[in-house]
Amino acid sequence: MSDAPTLAAKVLLLEHDPRHYQTLWDFAQSLGLVVLPRSATDALPTLSQHKDLGGVMLAEDLPCESGGALDLAVAIHRLRPELPIFLRRTGDTPLAEAQARAASHPWTELDTLREAVECSLFSLRYPTELVNGVVELTAGAIRSMFPHAQVDNEPPYVVHDRIIFGQVSTLIALESTWCRGYMMLQTEESALRQGMLQGFGYEGVGGDLNFRELNHLLGETTNLIWGAFKNRYIPPEAFANEQTQVPIVINHEQKYISFGSQDPQLCVRYKLSDPRRPGLPPLIIVQRLIFNLLWSPERFTEYASPGDKPGGTGELELF
Repeated sequence: MSDAPTLAAKVLLLEHDPRHYQTLWDFAQSLGLVVLPRSATDALPTLSQHKDLGGVMLAEDLPCESGGALDLAVAIHRLRPELPIFLRRTGDTPLAEAQARAASHPWTELDTLREAVECSLFSLRYPTELVNGVVELTAGAIRSMFPHAQVDNEPPYVVHDRIIFGQVSTLIALESTWCRGYMMLQTEESALRQGMLQGFGYEGVGGDLNFRELNHLLGETTNLIWGAFKNRYIPPEAFANEQTQVPIVINHEQKYISFGSQDPQLCVRYKLSDPRRPGLPPLIIVQRLIFNLLWSPERFTEYASPGDKPGGTGELELF
């Protein structure tokens, strides 16, 4: 199997100089980065709108209404400390401690920026066969649970953010000889309820769906995905011997979850719509795969190579 291509990542671009803006835009395109250009005024509001960012590119001399760009870097770091900030230096004054902690990736040359982006955003490589397979089996499971929904997905990407999308989340462990971690599904409760009552194959249920029924529905979807994942990608000798664990930290008020690792996470957004009801708002389901305990893509490559795959029944295993 050839080396996996670099996945996309969303980056907030805070750059005012036209020449540098074009250079950074071209640089981002060469790496497959999804660029969100913003002004200093829009920077913090954009953080609240986008919960799946990979990093921030910031010019040290960016005009700000109050304070300066370094103060903005500190403010961004305070709100989202997981996001790497790539600071284009325009001065030679040493950064203060708080500034250096926030803008942890200063640069003046593109080679330095490229190295920093590669190390922080793309430190984990995901085999193409695995990424495509996860999307395929996930979409199939969603279609099984939402029979009238049209299921589309955005291109997979990596995130550094640890902010939870929506109010309903599921979490299931992924255990194999080549990976150990978790898979999450996240969605908005109101959109899920509206979709279930007005379309997606559950019309006529009557009344209102309570949160327990919605939780059960997303949980069953998660089970289907895990069963398909296990049948396709987990070898018979299944589990690693070293069962190391790390605490999972959840802050419900801040909608924050941490798995004890700073590695980027694989993320896919699925959009469910009903062709029969074009006016019905789409339902967004966000999937994240977090390989925080074990990640050996070369062992996956060996397992997934032709001739080495164990014969399977093709049946999904539910738990």
